[in-house]
Amino acid sequence: MLSSDVRHFSYGRHALAEALKIIGVGSGDKVLLPEFICRDLLSSVNSLGALPVYYGVNKKLALDFEADKLPAAKAIIAVNYFGFPQDFKPFQDYCRRTGAILIEDNAHGLFSRDEDGCLLGTRGDIGIFSLRKTIFMPDGAALILNNTKNVDKLMPQLEFNSAAAPLSFKIKKFFKNIAPFVGVLPLNVMTSIVRFARKIKSGKEIASSSPDAEFNFPGPPNPCRDMFFYFSSVDVENEVQRRRELYTKVDGLLRGSILQPVFEALQQNVVPYGYPFYAAESEIRSIRVLLRKYGFECFRWPELPDAIKPYAPEYYKTVWFANFLW
Repeated sequence: MLSSDVRHFSYGRHALAEALKIIGVGSGDKVLLPEFICRDLLSSVNSLGALPVYYGVNKKLALDFEADKLPAAKAIIAVNYFGFPQDFKPFQDYCRRTGAILIEDNAHGLFSRDEDGCLLGTRGDIGIFSLRKTIFMPDGAALILNNTKNVDKLMPQLEFNSAAAPLSFKIKKFFKNIAPFVGVLPLNVMTSIVRFARKIKSGKEIASSSPDAEFNFPGPPNPCRDMFFYFSSVDVENEVQRRRELYTKVDGLLRGSILQPVFEALQQNVVPYGYPFYAAESEIRSIRVLLRKYGFECFRWPELPDAIKPYAPEYYKTVWFANFLW
């Protein structure tokens, strides 16, 4: 993905912050973003002194009211949740009415296309990708300018980080490499031990984001030195097929139970980030046990912004997904 209109970063939050700078977002400017979003993303907005303004989404994770009711803002962020294409027409209508810049958050949908065959991340004025969420790598993200009017504002590509991959990544890589030979049971046992130790130490099996995640970035913006190695080692056609087959497999395991899938069907051009579904806290234990028998881990998503948590509808809090990264 190295070209004159693409810049690479360590994390998508750095890429989004740069996108906002390119379009001139500054102190006091409004940025529209969905309520259903990871709180970490707010660091990109808050770092510039901009004001996050939220819009709601329905249970299909689409805009839940007319676009003409949205307030004016400098930019609006549309999210392709779990690799499924967001309906762009309401957002395009909004931008035509207000002159706002449309940023497509495609952190989950690196290889996905919409029903017209258009690659996700290329439909808005600017696309944001989190490569590390689709490809196993220490870090990696990208910004792509789809509207050439701002290309002169792109900064030079940052130097790549020459530091060695962190120990946690090396451990995960080791387990990923041996999984085809030892099966899922030893890996499940090891994962359980690690999470039990974490729960004893912090009270939680899955680590939460830091209290200041809405304001601070996770380290420097420079991408890892081996990013292109990891990217070029992926057989895209096989990865697309693998993810779609995993989605079908999990759907077969879970559909018909008391849980509800977020999306009714896997469209032809979608390359899913994972299998998203709704489940109550009381239901998730048995679902986890079932999925782990087949080598799948599942997680709740997202960790909502602090401003949204007090009044968030219940369905914002009950989305889980089976992870396909491994």
